[in-house]
Amino acid sequence: MNKSKFIKKICDPFDGHNDSSNVYDSSMENATKSDVRFCMNFSIVIPTWNRSELVDALLESLYKERNRYEKGETEVLIVDSSQGEEQKSIVQSCEKYDAIYISGDDSVRKKRNLGIRSSKFDYILFIDSDVTIESGLLDEYVEAYKNPYKVKLGGVLGYTEFVGEKTFWWKLLEKTSLVNSFSFARNYPFHSWTIGNNVSFKKSVLEEIGMFEENFPFKLGGDDLDMTYRVTKAGYMIGSASNAVTYHSRKTWNNYKAVHDRAKRWGTMENYIVKRHPELYKRVIPKNYVFESIGVIWMAILSLCLKSYLPISISLLWILINSMVDYGIDMKKHGLCSPVYYYGAKMIQNQYEFYRVKQSLKEHSLGALYKGIIFNRFQIKFGMKDDAARIKKLIIDFFVAAVLLLIVWKMFF
Repeated sequence: MNKSKFIKKICDPFDGHNDSSNVYDSSMENATKSDVRFCMNFSIVIPTWNRSELVDALLESLYKERNRYEKGETEVLIVDSSQGEEQKSIVQSCEKYDAIYISGDDSVRKKRNLGIRSSKFDYILFIDSDVTIESGLLDEYVEAYKNPYKVKLGGVLGYTEFVGEKTFWWKLLEKTSLVNSFSFARNYPFHSWTIGNNVSFKKSVLEEIGMFEENFPFKLGGDDLDMTYRVTKAGYMIGSASNAVTYHSRKTWNNYKAVHDRAKRWGTMENYIVKRHPELYKRVIPKNYVFESIGVIWMAILSLCLKSYLPISISLLWILINSMVDYGIDMKKHGLCSPVYYYGAKMIQNQYEFYRVKQSLKEHSLGALYKGIIFNRFQIKFGMKDDAARIKKLIIDFFVAAVLLLIVWKMFF
């Protein structure tokens, strides 16, 4: 198709946009001031591997959006590491929907950097290959970049909604914190960091902060947090475009391996993030499992010294009661939930925590047991409030367990 179809004529350059001076139409001479609109040209970067059907659906939705977008030019860059028939299918989709095909490394972060370097426009929009977009997405980004808060805006995050079949594993996953970041755009006006899907940055900002770090372990994971935090660390704000929506397929999350691999990557990568940004690593009240582990160890020692099962029994009942109380609190907050899903979600969350602590111990540090990533004072404020309630509950649960077992012990032993 003729790529000039995506060149829009009525534009007005604004501060921070450098390549729109040649995109005027002569009709602008007679346009009133109210007719003048922002001109934003987007390079849409999509890293992928072996997802030909999903890529085709995404490119179709982008093709429709690019046809209706009237505030600038667009290009789509597919950076792919597929081979064989998958590669052939993706190339055909690119030809059908006027996207640029680029053969890339199997690392997602390297693909994104290659997309940035290959782009020709001032605004980079990162989209994952397992999503489709809602009509009007680009216009929503334009509105967000108009910057009503008059801050030093470096980027904008859109909203991601998950769609498709809810398998057993997805029902567990959605009850964890591992998917919270996909809805940040509808919860906060600005962000210290973002995910790598449906997020846009000024190309000049990405070049200034050094783009994505390529020397992390794994092919993906953690690099989006690192890069976007470096944007805010450099003094820029990342805003929200809450109505710029992508629909994320659950197909790539709907099995145990997909869930486990993400928990492993993200948990492990936290240690690499805090090594690069030590100012984020702050002392926090340890999580329940730390107190519970210490309690079991001490009560086991006491049982050995007293030659009695009572102390260790108290500690085990304490853990059981605490878990049951947590379940009750969760049901009160979020409604009835099967214990299978509740404790299954806990298992997934604990996998993340396991790999986080494991990597810390591999590096001869106990920091993961009493430190956490803290981005701002509000996180500290609300964290302290939650921690105070949590510790109070642990103490009460321990005394309840002790009293119950002492009563039973006296009755039957």
